[in-house]
Amino acid sequence: MRRKLLLLLAPFIFFACQQEKGYEIDGNLKNLNDGLLILKTKLDGKWNPIDSTKAEDGVFSFEGKVASPEMHVITVDTIGAFKLFVENSDIEINGHVDSLNNLNIKGSEIHNTFAAFERKVGEYDREVNKLYNDYKTAKQEGKDERAAEIEEEYQAVADNKIEYIKQFVKDHTSSVISPYVTSRYLLPYIKFQELDSTYKSLDTLVKKSRYAKKLKERRDLLRRVQVGKPFIDFTLPNPEGETLTFSDYVGDGYVLLDFWASWCNPCRKENPNLVKNYKKYEDKGFEIFGVSLDKNKKSWKRAIEKDNLTWPQVSDLKGWNSDVSQKYGVMSIPSNVLINEKGKIVAKNLRGEELNEKLEEIYEKE
Repeated sequence: MRRKLLLLLAPFIFFACQQEKGYEIDGNLKNLNDGLLILKTKLDGKWNPIDSTKAEDGVFSFEGKVASPEMHVITVDTIGAFKLFVENSDIEINGHVDSLNNLNIKGSEIHNTFAAFERKVGEYDREVNKLYNDYKTAKQEGKDERAAEIEEEYQAVADNKIEYIKQFVKDHTSSVISPYVTSRYLLPYIKFQELDSTYKSLDTLVKKSRYAKKLKERRDLLRRVQVGKPFIDFTLPNPEGETLTFSDYVGDGYVLLDFWASWCNPCRKENPNLVKNYKKYEDKGFEIFGVSLDKNKKSWKRAIEKDNLTWPQVSDLKGWNSDVSQKYGVMSIPSNVLINEKGKIVAKNLRGEELNEKLEEIYEKE
C-alpha cells in the first residue's frame, strides 16, 4: 500500500521539485585566477548587485531563482563585464578572461536566441556606421551627389534594421525576449497602436514579466496623450525664471506644444519652419509653447535668440529627465502636440510640410 501511495505521489513531488528549481551558473574563465565576480540585474535604469563570488583558478558559480528569464550582467573583477539572459536552468560559461565578448554559454535557450539576435543587429550597425563614415568623406570631398546617394542607402539599412527587429518581436511573443527587445530597441520608433498590438500579442505568462509590465506602462502613458485626449497641464520656469502655466495659453486658439533642445540638430533645422508658421498665423490665434530638454541654461537661451524663437519657452533643465516630456511620452525630439481651443489633442509630431498643411487646413477655412 505504501509503495502504491509513493507512486501516486511521485508526479506531484516531481512537479514540486521542478517548480522550486532555480538557476545554477557554473563558469570557467581562463587566466582569471582569483578575481571577484558580481552578478547584477537592472532595476529603475541602474545595474544593481544581487550576488557576488570569488573565482578560484578561474572557476566560479552563482545560484538563485528568477520569476521569469531576465537580463543580467556579470562584472569580472576590474577587467570588464558580459551580459547573460538568466533563466531557471543549469548554465555553463566557458572562455578566456581576455575575450568576454566571445564566451561559450550553454544551458540558457533564451540567451542563445538573444545572442543570435544581437549578432544580426550588429551586422546592420556595422553597415550603418560604414555608410555614415562614407557620407562624411563624400561631404568633405565636395561630392554632394554621392553623399545624397549614400544618405538614401543609410536610411534604407536603418529601416531594414527596424523591420528586422519588429519581425523578431512578432516571432517570439511566447518569450520574455519579445517585450525585452521591444523596450530596448523599438520604443522610440513605434506609436501607440503598434505598441498596443505588440503587448496584446504576448502570451499570458510573458505578460507577467517585468519587461512586459514596462511595455504596459508605456502603452498606458501613450494612451493618455492620444489624439482626442485632453492636454496635460504643467508649470515651468522660462529663461528669465518666471513660472509659466501651460493652461494659461490654451483656450483662445490652437497651440503647438513643441519639445526641442539647443543640442538637437533636427530641432534646430525645423525651427525656421516654426518661425515661418508662427509669423503667418499668430494674428489668427495660433500659439507655440516650447519645452526645452536642455540642461545648460546658457545654451538654451543662446539657441532661442539665434533661431529667433519669439513664443513662450520653458524648461526644468533636466534634459531627458524632464517631467513634462515624460508625461507626454516623449522619447525623441523634435516632438510636438497640437491642441485645439477646447484643450483636446488634434495631432502629433507634425513637421515640415505636414505642419504647413495642417495649419492651412485650420486657418484657411476661416
